[in-house]
Amino acid sequence: MIASKPTGGKAELPRLVTPSLLWAGGCMELELDGELVHSHFGMYAIKGSRRSVLVDTGHPSHADRIDEALDAFVGSRGIDYIFPTHGEFPHFGLMPKWLAKYPQAMVVGDVRDYSLYYPEHADRMIQLGIGDAVDLGDRKLVLVPAIWNDLKDTLWAFETGNRALFVADGFSVTHHHRPGTCGLTAGEQPVPDRKMVRLLSELALQWTRYMSPSETFAALDGLIDILGPRFICPAHGSVIEAPEAMLPLIKQGMALPSVTNPPRAGAGS
Repeated sequence: MIASKPTGGKAELPRLVTPSLLWAGGCMELELDGELVHSHFGMYAIKGSRRSVLVDTGHPSHADRIDEALDAFVGSRGIDYIFPTHGEFPHFGLMPKWLAKYPQAMVVGDVRDYSLYYPEHADRMIQLGIGDAVDLGDRKLVLVPAIWNDLKDTLWAFETGNRALFVADGFSVTHHHRPGTCGLTAGEQPVPDRKMVRLLSELALQWTRYMSPSETFAALDGLIDILGPRFICPAHGSVIEAPEAMLPLIKQGMALPSVTNPPRAGAGS
């Protein structure tokens, strides 16, 4: 069963953000100031009137729960496209599994070197770039610049039906390690400490250690103004349903000095 609303102030993944947008995956533990906190390793599925797409593949440690969630979400209709935001293990590590499960699916995005990892699937990869789109019927998934990128091939995407912006490692925020918090949206939990923003920013976006993130804020604001997202969907943080309220906190957290030594990683849920 996929929950659509939290019960008693608690929620776990998978969860329906809207009837056509699934948020799935799980969390892993990090340490911040002596406290165990959780980092999402999330992925998303979008169901259009004619076709469906995965945004990122999920981490292999969460494969079974994602598999069940996709069965419930798309059923026999299956998945038509897989869009890894970039070629890093948490974001495309389950690609072979979904290609085997959904034999009609094609991999789209900046896939220029994916065939080196999976040569057996080279004929199922379509190179797309900024401005290209995947047609799902009643909506499109449009590829847009990754203002905050992890790797050179990182792309963000905007889904026109739900007005959801998928930001890969951007907008990453840890949350407290408490039962029932992994599936809460940003607005359903307490406002995070800025250090909880900074922790994942410097782990996932290591360039923030060496240059001022504030140099990127004008470009980000410009993209947000153009797209007007209703949701911002990070891979390593909660779904943000009020971007205008969360964006200042994200910027403040990214601008903090380093908070890692680095942290200790542990087992997750």
